[in-house]
Order: sequence, then C-alpha cells, then structure tokens
Amino acid sequence: MDAGKIILIKEILTEAIKSGASDVHFGVGNYPILRINGELSYLEDKEIITQDFMESLIENILNATQKTQLIDNKEIIFGYNFDKNFRFKVNIFHQRGFLSATLRYIPAQIKTLDELGLQQLKVLAKLKKGLVIVAGPFGSGRSSTAAALVEEINHTRKEYIITVEDPIEHIFNNNKSVIEQREVGKDAKTVASALKSFQEEDGNVLFLEQLTDTKVIPDVLEIAGGSSLVVTTMSSDSAAAAISSILDSFQSFDQDRIRDLLATSLKAVVCQKIFPKIGGGMKVVYELMMSNDAVRATISGGNVKQLNDIIQTSKKDGMVSLEQTLVEAVKNKEINMDDALAVSNNSKLLKNSQS
Repeated sequence: MDAGKIILIKEILTEAIKSGASDVHFGVGNYPILRINGELSYLEDKEIITQDFMESLIENILNATQKTQLIDNKEIIFGYNFDKNFRFKVNIFHQRGFLSATLRYIPAQIKTLDELGLQQLKVLAKLKKGLVIVAGPFGSGRSSTAAALVEEINHTRKEYIITVEDPIEHIFNNNKSVIEQREVGKDAKTVASALKSFQEEDGNVLFLEQLTDTKVIPDVLEIAGGSSLVVTTMSSDSAAAAISSILDSFQSFDQDRIRDLLATSLKAVVCQKIFPKIGGGMKVVYELMMSNDAVRATISGGNVKQLNDIIQTSKKDGMVSLEQTLVEAVKNKEINMDDALAVSNNSKLLKNSQS
C-alpha cells in the first residue's frame, strides 16, 4: 500500500475510534462509512473507495494463506492489529463483483459487566460448571458481554480458562486466572480438536466463540455436563429461540439425547438487544433465563414455547424478563416506548407495566 493510502486508512480508523464508532465500512464507489450509535455516517471529506484501494488493502493485511482462503471462499473473517494500536475484527467479502470490507473495532480494554450495565449477570461468573449461552441478534454486543463475563471470572477466581475462537477478538491478560486463547486454523486445526484438547488439559472454564456447529454441540454439552463451565454465544432473538435453534439442528431420532444433555448441562441463557440511548450512547436490554426444575422439565419434554412464560413468572429464581429491563429503560428515559415495543416478546405486558 502506498504512503497516501496508509495515511488515509489511519485517518479513517483514528476518526472512527475518536467518534465512538463500532464499525467501519469500505465499499467500492462509496465514501468510507462509520456506524456510530447504530446510525451510519458517511465520511464525505474522504476519497471515494476504489477497487484499487481494496486490492491494495488486502495485499498488505492478508498473509498468503488468507489470500488463498479469500479466493476460494470469496470472503474471510480475521482479527488484525493496525499499527499495533487499533484492533479490529475484519470481514472482507465480495458484492456485485467488487471487494468490500467491514471492520469492527475491538477496544483494547475489555468492558466490565458494570460498564455494560449488566451487573446482575455477575451471578453467572460464580458458576463452577454448566452451560451459559449469551445470545442476541447480530450487532447486539453479545461478544462484548461474553468477554466481560470471562473477564469477571478472570478477576475474581483462580481458574484455568481456555478460549476457542475464530478469529480471536478480545485479548485477555492473566489476572487471578490463567487464560490461553486458541484460534481455529492457527492454534487448533478444528473446533472439535480444540475441544478434545480442552478435555485432556482438564480446563476449568471454556469460552467457545459460537455454538453453531452441530457436529460439536454434543461434545460441548458433555463438557458442560461434567466439571467445567462453558460460556458461548449464539445468534438468537430470545432465550427460547436459542434453545429451539439447538434442538432443531438435530434429526428427530437424536433429539431425545440432545434434549436430555441440554436440560442437564444448561445453567443460563442471556439474550440481549441494543438500542441508541436518548441523548447519545447505547443501551443494552436483556432477558435472563436461569435453569430450574421447570426449565429442565420443559427442555426435556420439548415444549420450548413454554420457556417464555416460565421466565415471566420466575423472578424469585433470579430470572429477568425482557419486559422488566425494557420497562426500567423506558422509565429511566434511556430508550423510548416505540423502540421497546418493537422488540418486546409481550407488548401487552409491557404496556400494562407502564400504566
């Protein structure tokens, strides 16, 4: 990349970080775009992105193996440190025959649960074993919440923590715990081999970036059903939908086994959403389903739709409904009622809570 392009990208990334942008988008024929508090902002004072710029960018930030992967798969996702100061999760892909890229900023300092406004989730960091799922739609901040949960364990307990990621996003530093971060493709051939290694190393806490591969879900549930704590993330709109997604990914003849494994190993599901706050910044709202007898029986019986009702009526067991956090956010004038109603699982209940 020539000196002019190096200066340009540094200017864009510096402006993105200073303005609090979560993402930077490069697309041929467009100005660079920042996503700030959920809204897109075009940098019209910069040059329009060209295919030559994009080709030059990938030539300088991708190694030979990654270039081959981009050619073969038409896209690639990886972590990259620009100028040793800025770390981003980079997604390079094709659209309409042109190269495009999205860069998601990863702060050097992992935000705490307190800083994310998720103090109540500290109870999950005290769990010694079982499965904890942090769910939410794309862009909901679920990765940041999962990282904050792992960091809470790191600062409060002496544990052997192993992460399995593709790619590595947040960088953890040992505190009370010892943390080893393994990137699939670099440090481990596959997720399955990394899980086998975790079991052989007798790890205390496993952080699995995503629970998406049907081939490894039984292994993950076996680990969580043993003596280890597993923290993972999923793309889902609700706790019930996350459970359904796991069960529905298996054939009917195998579902009884998976239901039993999941009912036994599951400890909690957090499902969060994120909104632009009134007055600036972002607000996380969430629901928290904790495993109790009713949850376990419901999962074992396959009646997943009943989980929403259980969450609504189990506050005494530490559960938090989405409506509870939405009502609190509206009352505190952090988000408006229209936004709350748009994502509520029970809009009638939400309206009644306001009356």
